[in-house]
Amino acid sequence: MNEYESYENFTEEHEKNDNLPPFTNNFPGYQMPKQEKERLKVRKAANIIGFSLVILTLFSTFWASGYYLIMSKIGIDMKKAQEIITEPGTLQFVQILFSIIVFTLPFILLVKINGERVSDLVPFKKCNKNQILPYYFIGIGFCAFANIATNIAGAIFESFGVSYDVDFGDTPSGAFGFMLTLISTAIVPALVEEFACRGIMLNLLKKQGDAFAIIVSALLFGLVHGNFEQIPFAFMVGLVLGFITVKTGSIFIAIAVHFTNNLISVIFSYVNLSLMARNVVYIIYLSVCMLLAVISVCSFREKNFFSLQKSESEVSARVRAKWFFTSPVIIIFIALSILEAILHFF
Repeated sequence: MNEYESYENFTEEHEKNDNLPPFTNNFPGYQMPKQEKERLKVRKAANIIGFSLVILTLFSTFWASGYYLIMSKIGIDMKKAQEIITEPGTLQFVQILFSIIVFTLPFILLVKINGERVSDLVPFKKCNKNQILPYYFIGIGFCAFANIATNIAGAIFESFGVSYDVDFGDTPSGAFGFMLTLISTAIVPALVEEFACRGIMLNLLKKQGDAFAIIVSALLFGLVHGNFEQIPFAFMVGLVLGFITVKTGSIFIAIAVHFTNNLISVIFSYVNLSLMARNVVYIIYLSVCMLLAVISVCSFREKNFFSLQKSESEVSARVRAKWFFTSPVIIIFIALSILEAILHFF
C-alpha cells in the first residue's frame, strides 16, 4: 500500500478497483474520522464506568457467599454465621468497609488502567465563598422535594396494592450505635459515593457536555442503589448534586448536601417521637429546606445561573447516549441493577 502517495489517492484507487486490499489506520496519511474519535471517547468512558459499576454490583451481590464460605472453613456453622452478620453493630461495620471498598478501588483501578488520572477527574478545589451557602441550600431543598415526590409516588403505588419495602436491617442502640450508624449511613457514603459519582463518573462524561454528564451520572447513581424504593430518589438527588458540582467546579458542596440528607435520616431513626409528631417535624423540616432553596435561587443575580456548558461534538446527544448505553458493560450493569431491584419483591 505504500506505493500510493497519500490516503486520498489510495481511497480514489479503491473507488475504481474493488479488488484492492482494505486500508487500515496504519496507512501513511490516514486520519481517523472525527465522529469515530468521538465514539471511541464515549466508549472509553463507558468502559471505565461500566466495569467499575459491574464490579461494585457483583461484589454487593456475592460478598455474603464469600463470607459464609470463609466462616464454614474456620468451623462456624451457617446459623451462627448469620447471627453474627445480622447483629446491628456488625452490620453497620460491614457497611462501612463495603462502601469504602466498592466506591473507591474499582474506580481508581479502572481509571489508572485506562491512562487517566484520578486527580484530574475529581474536583477537590475550594469553592467560592459566595457560592457555598446558596448552593448548599439549593441542594438540601431539592433533596426535600425529591423526598416528597417519592413518598407521594410510593403512596400512589400502595393504593393500587403494590407494596415495596426494603429491609435495611436494624440500627444498633445507644450512643455508640448512633455514632456507628452515622459513620456508615451519612459520613462514609457522602465521601465515597460523591468521589465515584460526582467525581470520576461525572467528569469522565463532561467532555460530552454538562447536561449529558449530569443526567447520565444521575441515572447510574440511581441504579447503583439496586432497589425501586431508592432508585427514583437517588436519580433526582443525583441531578442536583451533579448540577452543583458542575457550577461550583468542586465536589465539597455535593458532599455536604449528601451528608446532610443522610444525617436527617439517621436522626429520625433514633429520635423517640410519636408517629404524628415525627411527621409534623419532618414536614416542617422539608418546608424550610425548600423555602431556603427558593430564596437561594432568587439570590443569584447572574442571568446564566441555569446555563450549562455544551458539548463541542458535532454528533447529537441522542447518538452519544446510544454509544454509551449500548456498551456491553453498561448493559450488563443496568440488567444486574434491575434484576436486583426486582428480587426485592420476593
